[in-house]
Amino acid sequence: MPRIPPTLRPLLLAVLAVQGLSAFAQTPQPPTQDLFPGITATATKDVFPGIVPVPIGTTPLGAPPFVIGLEHLEPAQMSDADNEVVSNLSAELSRQAALANFDISNAGWHYQQVVCPAFPDYVFLAFTHGPDPNGSSRFAAMLPRDSAEVRIVSTYAHGLLPFDVSWNRPGTFEVFNGILRHERGQLPLSSAPNWLLISMCYAELSGYPVQVLNSFPTPDPTLDILRLDGNQPQMMIEPDQSADVTFSDVSRPSTTSNWSIHFDRHGQVTSAGRSLSRQASMIALKP
Repeated sequence: MPRIPPTLRPLLLAVLAVQGLSAFAQTPQPPTQDLFPGITATATKDVFPGIVPVPIGTTPLGAPPFVIGLEHLEPAQMSDADNEVVSNLSAELSRQAALANFDISNAGWHYQQVVCPAFPDYVFLAFTHGPDPNGSSRFAAMLPRDSAEVRIVSTYAHGLLPFDVSWNRPGTFEVFNGILRHERGQLPLSSAPNWLLISMCYAELSGYPVQVLNSFPTPDPTLDILRLDGNQPQMMIEPDQSADVTFSDVSRPSTTSNWSIHFDRHGQVTSAGRSLSRQASMIALKP
């Protein structure tokens, strides 16, 4: 091999280096699979390795939910004035109940007063009959203090629901709107500071005692509220002053009833809805 003069060696090394880089650039290199070179990644089927998921339904609530409910009174607990209204209208009450196919003179009938502060001119009574928890028959009666026009709304008749559910029935709207006009005229619901009590009285009128879920004193959504699939009571007001009221009833263990009631611009109920959401864990509330 010919001997390379020392003076030419740096130049030759530089040429070889350029040729090597050119050859490396022309050779495709496999892409790297490491997001963090030098750190080995291991595939896993767990979203959070080392953490075992537990169904939330198997854990108890942090605390009993805060609820708002209307007072229910036995006849002996009613005021003298309210008992007098019932006594004075007993004949008309029996007649209207008979027109709805209920004979309240038979043994087994029981009633409670549902105290509705939003309707001071009326006495609300909830009648039940039968051995089962729901009652083989159940209806509500509205007794006015200044007239003899007793109104009836039936929920269960001899163990059967009416053809139309009572909470979304035109006849129920008519009865409720009549007493609502008597109390408030035709003002929109947005002008009523007791809009939630009015809505709760509607639910009670349709035969369903409610305990309305309220997040007070913690207004932000909590895990327990999400567990219950419930919402804070709220009223959404439209530009024409019509309103939609929504609230959640948690009066029954393991089931949340979500209500939605629409009031037109004259403060009259035009539609109502009630959906059930069954919970995985039992929820016990005081009556």
